[in-house]
Amino acid sequence: MRYSQILSTINGLLLSTNVIAASLFSPYVDLTLNTHWEQQTQNLEPMDLATPAQALGLKAYRLAFITDSGQCEPAWGGQQAYSLQKLWGKRQIDQLATQGTGINVSFGGANNNDISLRCDTNQLITIYNQVIEQYHADSLDFDIENGTANIAKILQALKVIQTQHPEIKISFTLPVMPEGLTSDGQNIVAAAKDAELQFHVNIMAMDYGPTYNGDMGAYAIDAATNLHVFLQTLYPNQSPEALWQMVEITPMIGVNDVSSEQFTLKNADQLKQFANENQIGALSMWAFTRDKPCADKWANARCSGNNLQSHDYEFIEHLR
Repeated sequence: MRYSQILSTINGLLLSTNVIAASLFSPYVDLTLNTHWEQQTQNLEPMDLATPAQALGLKAYRLAFITDSGQCEPAWGGQQAYSLQKLWGKRQIDQLATQGTGINVSFGGANNNDISLRCDTNQLITIYNQVIEQYHADSLDFDIENGTANIAKILQALKVIQTQHPEIKISFTLPVMPEGLTSDGQNIVAAAKDAELQFHVNIMAMDYGPTYNGDMGAYAIDAATNLHVFLQTLYPNQSPEALWQMVEITPMIGVNDVSSEQFTLKNADQLKQFANENQIGALSMWAFTRDKPCADKWANARCSGNNLQSHDYEFIEHLR
């Protein structure tokens, strides 16, 4: 049984008995960071994720990002050396699957072209199936933020995937403001609903702009609450509890790309409490490799910055 099937069963039991459950926490990992040379494969390979998953009690990861390295040539980080064809990262991801760690594979992101730009619908179906089988994915995430994704083709392909693999969870990761989704984000969610997909909406609670220099925990909560209100307009017959299960939240820990925005450990506690009280679908963070202390005043891919934490993985300790 896949991890997502187990989680769905547990959630159903908890909802039926009115027990407040902790929302599933699964941090994003940029798989192309902190690679190391392996003699066996004669290639750079991803960092060890199996050991910290066990040490930190992590139930799942969100592995990012698969993008296009050419003409419909999917690869991690859009790098041909890290292509799916070369099975890049499979050995490390096999280890995660063996120990029961959930695997959510994310397509898209802020950089490079989304594979849907040049792949046709049938090619997308093949690639999504390949990721499910090759990397033991129990969830597929679509981070849509740089304007290169062909939403119509993605939705057509996912309709087939959801028929073939009803156990696979699908999420759309979208930019957000405290006031809610952008108009583009609303259109994507509405289109996914019209396509009769079962899906979650993961909001990127980060990088709102220089005028938002207040409480980042409150901003994330406002954004999630406004998403919930929007979902009520699309699904008027669904219960509030069911719609909260569609909501996922991903803050950028520490110093954001907009440096006046800083997501602190106190904000993490705020968000965790909110997530548990409302039993939202999931909680994440950007990113695993940033959960280390440093004094940097600007966003760093390998630490959270501005001395906002005292030891490694402190944000995970507060959010998991």
